[in-house]
Amino acid sequence: MVLTLLLSGGVRAEGEVLDVARASVILQDGRTVDVSEGCWLSTSRCVDTAQEVRRLHAENEALRQHSGDVPLVKVLVALALGVGLGFTVAQFAQ
Repeated sequence: MVLTLLLSGGVRAEGEVLDVARASVILQDGRTVDVSEGCWLSTSRCVDTAQEVRRLHAENEALRQHSGDVPLVKVLVALALGVGLGFTVAQFAQ
């Protein structure tokens, strides 16, 4: 989205993250937008961040799908242990 960032000193910082107090940003469609406060990410940082966000969303979705299996497993293990313990106690009681 951002082609050029002009800070007060005309600073260009490829590959960096800049803390912005005030700046003028020229968008791809030619419009100029004045920005106050925030941060500027280089194109490579934007791409890296977008990929990381997609990866985290996929990981989160996978964890959500597998989280439903855990309670069922716990219930089945608890049931098996209960039946086994009950059977053992009944055998000793006789």
